[in-house]
Amino acid sequence: WYQRRVRGFALFSLVVVVAAQPPPSGPTVTVSDQATSQGAVLSFTFTVEAKQGALDASKVHLAKASKEHKFTDARFTLDVSGESKLTVTVSGDDVTCDDQSGYIAYYDRIPPPPKQGPPAGSFMLKVAGCEPLRLAGGPPAGPKITVKNQETSQGASLSFSFELESRKDKLDTTKVHLVKASQDHKTSDVRFTVKVSADKTGKKVTGEVTADNITCDDQSGYLVYYDKLPPPPSSHMRFRRQPKPPPGGFFINVKGCSHNQI
Repeated sequence: WYQRRVRGFALFSLVVVVAAQPPPSGPTVTVSDQATSQGAVLSFTFTVEAKQGALDASKVHLAKASKEHKFTDARFTLDVSGESKLTVTVSGDDVTCDDQSGYIAYYDRIPPPPKQGPPAGSFMLKVAGCEPLRLAGGPPAGPKITVKNQETSQGASLSFSFELESRKDKLDTTKVHLVKASQDHKTSDVRFTVKVSADKTGKKVTGEVTADNITCDDQSGYLVYYDKLPPPPSSHMRFRRQPKPPPGGFFINVKGCSHNQI
């Protein structure tokens, strides 16, 4: 019995020691943000360094990130040299706006996303003259949209306005849209009348919205957007339960209607 207890305790101690050890970390990837111009030749280097032992050059990868945080192989050529410290030369011809994006250099496998900050090995490639990148958590590209939540009652007439304002470019009134949102983040055209007009500068647009005979079916989330519909939020929460609606998002509340209808 004593020997079994000792062996059991020794096994338990071994499990505790193994469990207490942190998972092995991979090599250190060092890379910096890059800036270039359209039509230029791209060339830069990054390093991959192991704490001990030699590295396998075939396990060094460079991937391009999308706004949805999906990755695809970068179109650039990688030339890898070294053993325990690898130097990677990245080259590409005829850079275009499509090359402007976030990238990640990694060894063997793409690392899981960190709780805070960008992942190790990530960097930005900016191309002069291209539309500014929209980064996760950053302000959305395009004009500023100002609209307020609305409250009305059944059978009433609804009338309100919203605004879009651009800092530098003139706005196209035909690219201003208002849609109705559903629980699954799908959108549909609104039944309301929307009249859009621009000021003398063309940088500020006002939308006037009117509707008669409001019903419970009109109670919903809505979205004002410019040019292209923005991607749906990553949260699976319903529109009305989001702590903060997307830019241009607002809610029409109809008195006497059930919120379960949303």
